[in-house]
Amino acid sequence: MPEHIQPELAERYLSRAGFFWRQVRDSRFADWQKSLCDASWQKLDWNWSELGISEAGRQASVNLRFFSCEVFAHPDVLSVHPELADYYRLLACLPNKGLAQIKSKAASHNTTALCKLLNGFLSTLLSTTAKASRESLLNTMFAEAGSEWQGSWVNSIGLQASHAVEQMLAKYAVENGLVDLAATAKLAEKHSGLALKSGTILLFGSEPDVQCRNKERVLICAIEIKGSTDKAGAQTRLGETIKSFTKAKLENPRCHTILLASVLTPSVKRQLKTELKIDQVFDLLAILKEEGKRSEFLNELFKFHLRENI
Repeated sequence: MPEHIQPELAERYLSRAGFFWRQVRDSRFADWQKSLCDASWQKLDWNWSELGISEAGRQASVNLRFFSCEVFAHPDVLSVHPELADYYRLLACLPNKGLAQIKSKAASHNTTALCKLLNGFLSTLLSTTAKASRESLLNTMFAEAGSEWQGSWVNSIGLQASHAVEQMLAKYAVENGLVDLAATAKLAEKHSGLALKSGTILLFGSEPDVQCRNKERVLICAIEIKGSTDKAGAQTRLGETIKSFTKAKLENPRCHTILLASVLTPSVKRQLKTELKIDQVFDLLAILKEEGKRSEFLNELFKFHLRENI
């Protein structure tokens, strides 16, 4: 493992820990649960079957000494406090994306239909874990939230890496007098990117993260940025890169493709030896932290692949 990776990993994990601490500190789970035990909700009219609550689920909630509102969604409650849908979703261990995928059109626009969907999950979970404790079931919210926080953290790593590369490219282009300021301002009305005096444009986005197009708008270079240092996801990130570069090569077979990766596992390195969609690989952390590596990459990109006169 290159020497610069271990300090980077330590720094990232410390940052990750701080991120999770802040999420736990700012979470409203206890406040939500307390508000649902309020006496004002104890006289609601519950049509159990209409709200998707099974008899086994209801009985399990009684045995575990839950108020009905603590574990089952009611349309009157969500009408007053729509944010509590997240409470029931997390209690049901339903990721936000997952709920969106299984939610019907009716549940998207009708509170009762949404309650029925959530209560179906909650009834099943309660009836199959009837011997659990109140506390353990309520703590499932942290389990699901933790999974979502991890996803947010991973996404933030990718965004940070992309922004760092974008700033690096922009700084180099400006310092070398390559930027057409008027054309860049016009480009910014619709896209994030840079317009160069040669007519070439650099577009920042996704799939690929950076598109370089010449003055005829032919895709001449594509860059994928993989900032994560998690070895477990290296193969997945490689698959995403290949998918992106396959599209680029279909658009222009002569498009030069560059992968900027923070870490490559031995299995990924072996695959790269025979992978035809990826023309070049650079160590992202080295480029961001070492001036010599950064200059080497930038000079090659702008001089040889973008054909800029520097």
